[in-house]
Amino acid sequence: MNTHLRIRLWIVPGTFLAAALLLSSPAVLAAPRSLVVRPPAAMGTYYPEDPATLLKTVQDLFAAADAPEPAEAMVGCIASPAPYGLAGSVTAQAFKNLKPGQYDRVIILSAAHMADIENCSVEAVDAFVTPLGPVPLDEEAMRQILFSPLFTARSLSYVRRSKRPPVHEYEYGVEALLPYLQERLHEFKLVPILVGGLTDAGGKFNPSAVDAIARVLRPIVNDRTLVVASSSFTHFGNDFSNRPFNDNIIANIEHLDRQAFDCVLSLDMKCFVKYLDTTKNVIDGRHPIEILMKLMPPQTRARILAYEVSAVKTGDENRSVSYAAFTFHDPLRPVLEARPDKVRPLPMRPVPAAQKPEGAPAENDAPAAPAEAQPKPADNAANAPAKSVGSAAVPNGNAPAGKTTTEKKKRNPWKTP
Repeated sequence: MNTHLRIRLWIVPGTFLAAALLLSSPAVLAAPRSLVVRPPAAMGTYYPEDPATLLKTVQDLFAAADAPEPAEAMVGCIASPAPYGLAGSVTAQAFKNLKPGQYDRVIILSAAHMADIENCSVEAVDAFVTPLGPVPLDEEAMRQILFSPLFTARSLSYVRRSKRPPVHEYEYGVEALLPYLQERLHEFKLVPILVGGLTDAGGKFNPSAVDAIARVLRPIVNDRTLVVASSSFTHFGNDFSNRPFNDNIIANIEHLDRQAFDCVLSLDMKCFVKYLDTTKNVIDGRHPIEILMKLMPPQTRARILAYEVSAVKTGDENRSVSYAAFTFHDPLRPVLEARPDKVRPLPMRPVPAAQKPEGAPAENDAPAAPAEAQPKPADNAANAPAKSVGSAAVPNGNAPAGKTTTEKKKRNPWKTP
């Protein structure tokens, strides 16, 4: 055999072996990578962008909230992600009694407001960031749920004139709730889930999809996990293609909401689905609420803490969104102890907002992510405490704010009118 050929044949396999050894070395496998952070998209419109202002805003909302101290472990809640100046006094009620270090993991289920998707989507990022600091994703929990074909991970893309429609880039449903949770818990790991259409081959709602998603999530719901459904309730008006009545609007909206509340308080998903099929009412987080109900232990007790209708604040009865705060408690478990020694103070520093390349949705022009109407300047109720209600009672005079599909002027609904 030719000597050169022998050497060549010997060296080539040796080269592959050396490469294999190099690639399998711990040093290479553990090579650091850049962390991917999800920048805030709702900052400056849904909540203040200045860290100190945001912290004070949230603290003032909590100080005004009068949710009673629970005697049982809180396992879930429903809270509205709407602008703080409109829904903040209600949303704060849902998180009022959380304490630093009380929960290690928070699962937030939100409707996908920005695009039509099927099943569930999560962001392929390492952390969310708000002016109060970063919120890391729970890598292990994310890895578990992504084994299911019902969940897909999607990277962020802010490329100019991208042909890929944005899903997570400008979504507010998870982000807007984070400052409340950060102020209360300080540190926790996040599982952010956008829930899209859960339909069968005929395009109709498929209840078995809710069951399947709940089965995927159940293994990551442990004693130190809080499940949050990000949702408002009745969306009334032509902007939402939902105007079933033209008279006694506030009273009729409240009647619609009370029917939904009865189903939620009894944790009866079949009742909730039948109600939506019958009334055709528009509730943006209907699927997150359905999944939450399926995830709650059978002995769970539900409470409604506050309720408002935006038309009462804005004076605009042509467009209204209802806000309600629900908490869910397990009577077989005591309230979790706070662990302030386990968490660090909030970093609180200015952060850049999500970039808006040419062709991307503007802050208040994003499809299906409507900004909500401002309260009238003379109406100082925008920052007044939400009216607290009992477990099943709903007041007869409050209604939450509606969304607008196209707003050319940038607005700051969190500001005091």
